[in-house]
Amino acid sequence: MLTTGGTIRRMRKAIGMTQAELGTLIHFTQPAVSQLEHDGPAVYDVRVLRRVARALQVPLATLLTEPDDGADMNRRQFFKTGAAGTAFLSGRRGNSDVAVSRGTQVGRADIERITKSVNQIHELQLIVGGDRLCDVAANEVYYVEQLLDLGSYTDTVGRSLTASAAGVMTAAGWVHYDAGRWNDARRYYADAAQAATASGDSIAAAHAWINACLLSFREGSRPKEGVQLAEAAQLAARRAGGPKLRALAAIREAEAHSVIGDRAATVAAVNRAHRAFDSTGGQDPDYLVNMSEAQLSGLTGLTFMSLGEHRGAATYIRAAIDGAAAYPRERTAWQIRLAQNSIQAAEIADGCDILSNHFEAMTKVASARLRAALSGIVDELRLYSSVPEAENFLGMWIAR
Repeated sequence: MLTTGGTIRRMRKAIGMTQAELGTLIHFTQPAVSQLEHDGPAVYDVRVLRRVARALQVPLATLLTEPDDGADMNRRQFFKTGAAGTAFLSGRRGNSDVAVSRGTQVGRADIERITKSVNQIHELQLIVGGDRLCDVAANEVYYVEQLLDLGSYTDTVGRSLTASAAGVMTAAGWVHYDAGRWNDARRYYADAAQAATASGDSIAAAHAWINACLLSFREGSRPKEGVQLAEAAQLAARRAGGPKLRALAAIREAEAHSVIGDRAATVAAVNRAHRAFDSTGGQDPDYLVNMSEAQLSGLTGLTFMSLGEHRGAATYIRAAIDGAAAYPRERTAWQIRLAQNSIQAAEIADGCDILSNHFEAMTKVASARLRAALSGIVDELRLYSSVPEAENFLGMWIAR
């Protein structure tokens, strides 16, 4: 399997660039570039990968590859070495862009870099899924924690840095959730909520609680706790939160109510979410810029699917599919949910046709969470193996 380092090496050679030339562009020595291309510690630093992508003139997402056991071992070694180890390998000791030494001065530029990294993690999750981003996100949390623990900063910068840490931790929680690592996600969300509260950032707190809510009702079977967390998020977002943040909090509340089976509360929260989305005022985090009306429709569809109202759910999920053309992975995710909805509605042939028509994309989707949903669908379809469409799909599944 081609690794991140191997991908960098292949792309560099394809454009006729030497290791020394790449090193000049990313401020690495030639030996450091060689180590990078052999999956040295720097491949787990989003700041390094961002510079490499800019130098090679490719999207950052193209450098990210599927994780494996060896990569996980290397990542753990990176955390043992720390960010300072990356600085040593790059030949740039003491540069605050990578290394954090005691007394390092932290300013607004550092906050801006962290914010940019958070935005990129969210953007990349839509493109490549959480599985490939856990290492990068975990390292970004580590880096920010080092700034908090070892850096020197004013009270004002300290509050901003703590709020930024909350954003990084929430992003890390999200990609770990998508990768099926729910205990890690839960820990990141708890840390994010604590950091947001300490900094007085109600928007960061709201986002942490929104994501923790999702974990409670969808994977933790604690829907009442999910309702409470969503309500807390809406309260936090009420004064300063923008339309998308308030809409996301409300639709998560609707999902939690639908798991409980409270239709009236579900519909009320759905209506509140759509009103919020169409409203104005407040401030949305930059990473919610990609939350579209189509995505809200898809989440609305999930609430009605949970209530057993499959016809209405299908309408909303199809709208999400139609609106996700810019993000093929997101489109595939909604196609999986549409197939799931059809099968739950006993429309076996229709559901299997969706699965068969998009088989390659679905089986390669970079999300442990979505792959688990697909495996659950397969298990359910084994009860319908006498249906021709189900037999055809199950044959494809076995032969994959």
